[in-house]
Amino acid sequence: MYRLFLAIRYLLTRPINLLGVAGITISVWALVVVVSLFSGFIDIIERHVHAASADIVVSDLPSWTSWPKLRSALADEGNVAGCSPRLLHYGLLLRPGHRPPPTPLPGRGALHGGDQPFLFVLGIDPIAEATVTGFADWVAHTDIPADLRGSTPTLATEDGVPTVLIGLDRMRREGLRRGDRVVLTTANQRSDANGNKSAEKVQIQLVVAGAFKTAHNGFDGNTVFVADATLRARLFPDAPDFVQEVAVRCHDETQLKATADRLQRAVVRAVEKNQAAYGSVETWREKNGMFLASVEHQRGLLQIVLIVIMVVAAFLMLATLSMMVTEKTSDIGILTAMGGTPSGVTMVFLACGLVITLVGVVVGTIGGILTGVYLEEVRQGVRWLTGIDLFPIDVYNLERVPCAIDPWWLVQVAGMAFVTGGLVSAIPALRAARHDPLVSLRGI
Repeated sequence: MYRLFLAIRYLLTRPINLLGVAGITISVWALVVVVSLFSGFIDIIERHVHAASADIVVSDLPSWTSWPKLRSALADEGNVAGCSPRLLHYGLLLRPGHRPPPTPLPGRGALHGGDQPFLFVLGIDPIAEATVTGFADWVAHTDIPADLRGSTPTLATEDGVPTVLIGLDRMRREGLRRGDRVVLTTANQRSDANGNKSAEKVQIQLVVAGAFKTAHNGFDGNTVFVADATLRARLFPDAPDFVQEVAVRCHDETQLKATADRLQRAVVRAVEKNQAAYGSVETWREKNGMFLASVEHQRGLLQIVLIVIMVVAAFLMLATLSMMVTEKTSDIGILTAMGGTPSGVTMVFLACGLVITLVGVVVGTIGGILTGVYLEEVRQGVRWLTGIDLFPIDVYNLERVPCAIDPWWLVQVAGMAFVTGGLVSAIPALRAARHDPLVSLRGI
């Protein structure tokens, strides 16, 4: 009983121990808040990416792919609810007489879209596309003003000129309006009679049919839609059934991976030639795996940085406990002279460190949870007081600062803090237990 009594007495009579408590509290609080913020951000980004993608995408199809044959093969899978053929190309979209900017658009990275003038050009069948993705909702988004909203049918020609749908933010940034003329500049590979291949510049005159908007700004800023017949006529005139990509919607989204594996085998059989396998089938998560992994990687790096902060806090606690042992040398001598065992002395100072750790973990965890839950209110308060926006939600297409508190992560943080606190407390505690009672009493 005397061990706990002495530990509490030493803690209460030495205010410097508050430094150790503060260090543990801040490190635990930071780990809870920052990781919860990034976890919520990753959840939101995944939902945005999925909202702008088909459940499964079939790509890397060879030039001899026949859409009717491939569609029949895909339809045999019971979990497939719909398919939409696509032609995928790249190009530079500019108004006549305009040049692309010499440098990337400032502040517009791949996460937001519009970081470069070259675009993904998706040639689609609007009716089929609306059955597998949210295409109908994208062109009728409530954020699109009436003067930029497309008409029905969305990609019908206007005065015989093919039309194009452009992301809302890009249209606003470039000052485009419905009915504006633009030129899509791209290239196509041609083969001569001898089989020699060369690149051919292709320019397609287009009319802006309207804007579209999804939840994923990166998709909006780097993608435009045209009718598949437009690309087919100019780039693939000799392949009326050719398709480069197929968007697939599934009945059961929990079985996407298993469905993709079965479709992979069906696609290989449908496009097989000379016993060589062609075609790639990926779920929306696999298709955007590199982008999602980059966001996840940033969370991992921050975890490492914050763990270093905990290590620094541990060294601060080590310093305060070592000072306590030095100051209590006489007390250690009296305690051992009265029959205190080395293990008892060890437990006194070990208990001091564990109490400091416990208080820091409890206060830091509770503070981190409350801060995470009310992080949006904290952001608004800081902006009102200082004018500084700590987390610009408009850039990331968010309604409020996201937060996802994972109970398992809280357990991990608490466990890591206790282990660290226990190891740090053990060093001065063992040093105290090795004190010679006669030496300790000499200074009395």
